[in-house]
Amino acid sequence: MMMNSLSKSFRCLNLYSGLRFLITGTVLMCCICTHAQFLINGIEPKYDQRTHSFLISIPQSYWGIDYQATVSLTTNSSWQNASVEGQPIHQTIIFHNIQQNSVYSIRAFIDGDSTDYKLAFTYLPILHLTGEFGAESSLGGVHLQMPGKAQQTMKANIKWRGGTSKALERHKKNYKIQFVDDRGVEKDYSFFSLRNDDDWILDAGQVDMFRLRNLVASKLWNDFAVKPYYASLTSDVHTASRGEVVELFLNDEYQGIYNFCEPIDRKQLKLKKYNESTSQIHGGLWKAAGWGYATFWDYPETMYDNTQPTWDVFELKYPKIEDVCPSDYSTLYNAICFVGDSTNQNFAAEIDKYIDIPAYIDYYLFANLLNAYDLCGKNLYWAVYDKQKSQKITPALWDMDSTVGQNITDDPLRPDYVAYDFAILNTTNIGIRLIETNADNYWQKLGNRYKELRKNYFSLDYLTSLYGHYYDLMTHSGAAAREEQRWSGDSDIAELDLNFKEEYAYIIDWLDHRLQFLDLYFYGERPTSDICVPTNDVAIYHRYTISGIQVNSSHKGIVIINGKKYFVK
Repeated sequence: MMMNSLSKSFRCLNLYSGLRFLITGTVLMCCICTHAQFLINGIEPKYDQRTHSFLISIPQSYWGIDYQATVSLTTNSSWQNASVEGQPIHQTIIFHNIQQNSVYSIRAFIDGDSTDYKLAFTYLPILHLTGEFGAESSLGGVHLQMPGKAQQTMKANIKWRGGTSKALERHKKNYKIQFVDDRGVEKDYSFFSLRNDDDWILDAGQVDMFRLRNLVASKLWNDFAVKPYYASLTSDVHTASRGEVVELFLNDEYQGIYNFCEPIDRKQLKLKKYNESTSQIHGGLWKAAGWGYATFWDYPETMYDNTQPTWDVFELKYPKIEDVCPSDYSTLYNAICFVGDSTNQNFAAEIDKYIDIPAYIDYYLFANLLNAYDLCGKNLYWAVYDKQKSQKITPALWDMDSTVGQNITDDPLRPDYVAYDFAILNTTNIGIRLIETNADNYWQKLGNRYKELRKNYFSLDYLTSLYGHYYDLMTHSGAAAREEQRWSGDSDIAELDLNFKEEYAYIIDWLDHRLQFLDLYFYGERPTSDICVPTNDVAIYHRYTISGIQVNSSHKGIVIINGKKYFVK
C-alpha cells in the first residue's frame, strides 16, 4: 500500500516522472518468479502454474547423458525438506540420461504439508514476460535464459500485435517488444547474433499447425533471394525477418514455442534516413495491410494524403506521420499508377525504373513455391532506398504462416486453395503485365531463375533439410510435446489437436508434389495470359471466399474462382 500511495503521488509531479518509471520497473522486477524456490547450478528454473512443473534450459551437449548439477534453495525460499528424485536439495544431484521426454520429481514441504512438482529440461532459450499486457503498450519485465547461463533481466514496453491475431478471443498472442532503460529511454539489445536494436517481435504462429512456418519461410527467403538493387550502397540488408526459436512463459504460465524475431522496418532494410536539417525525405516504406485494387497494383481508386498514416490499403511505415508530417506516398502511388495504367509499350520500356525486377522475380517464384496466397499483394512491404536518386521500389516479406498447405484459419483446416496443385498465384498486376508483355524477356529470365534454384534452394533435399532442422529442434528439445499439451484443443486452432510428427510429414509430402506441379509450369512454354480479373467465361464456376465459404456472383471483395484469386467490386 505504501508503494501504491507513493506511486500515485509521483503521477502528479512531472518533475519525478523518471523516478516513477524506476519505481514501477522495480515493482515489476520484484513480482517476477514468485515460484522460483530453488536453483540448478545457480540458475532459476521457470515455473508453469498450469502443470505444476518447472523448466530449465541447459546446453544441448548434455542431451542423452547424465547431467550433474548443484541444486540449492533460494535465499527466500519457503520450502523445507525439499528433494529431487528422492535426493535432498543442497547437494550435487545427478539427472540420469536427459532426453526430450525426461521428467524428474520434486517434493517440498511448506508449513508441514508436502507438494509434488515436476522438472523438465530444454536446450532452447527460455523467455519470460512479466506484467499485464494488452492492445496498448505497458511496461513489463523480459527475462532471457540462454542454455546453461544466468538469466538476463531487461525492461520493455510490450503490447499485443497483429490484426485478427490480437483479438480478445485469441489466446496465444503475438507481442511487440520495445526495450527501454531504467529511465524509460529506448535501449538496444542484440540476441542470437542478430541486429542490435530496441524493437523485437514474438511471433506465436497462432493458427499455424507447425508453429514455425513464418520463421522457416523467412529463413528460406534470406538464404536464396537476390539482394535489393541498392545493396552495394549499404551493408547488412535483409528483406525479411530473422529470428530464433524460444519457449515463452508469461507470468508463471507456459506459452509454448515462439519465433523471437526482428521486425521489418527502415533499419532492417537499411533505407536512407530522413534528413532533418534539410527536411528532405529519402527512404520510404509501406505495407499492404488489406485487400483492394491497389493491393494487386491495379489503378488506385483514391488519391493519397501525406498527412494520414494510411492510404487506400497501405500503411505508412517510414517516415511515420508522428515523426515527419507531411510524409510521402508519392513514390508508391506513382509506381502503382504506372503499372495499372501504362500502355503495353510504355510498361515494357520503363517498368525497371519503377520495380526492382530481379527481386520481384524471386518474390514471384517464392510465393509460387510455398503457395503463399496470403502474400499475394497483402502483407508485402514495398521500399524505396532514396527517392531523391531513384524511384525504384523493392519488396520485403512478412507474415508467411499461411504457406506450404496452411490455411489462414484452421476451420476449414485444408481447403482446396492451400493444396499443392492450387493454380499458379497471380501475385500482383506487376507479374501479370510482365508476363503479358514479356518485358525485357521476362519469361525466359523467370524460367532460368527457377531452373537455377531447383538445383539447390528449391530442391526437395534442401527444403526437407530446412523444415526438418526446425522439426528436430522442436521435437528433440521436448518443446513440441509441451506445445501439443499446452495448445491442443484450443479455439485458436479450431479445437484440433497439434501433432508435429503428422504435420511435418504433411509438409514434406506437400513440397514434393508442389515441386512436380511447378515443374510442369516453369519448364513449359510461356503462357499467353495470367489474368486476375474475372470475365464472363469464368462466371459459371463456383465462387469461394478466401476462407473456403461458397458465395454467389453478387459477393464483393476477394473471391476464389476456378482456382484463381480475384477482387470483385
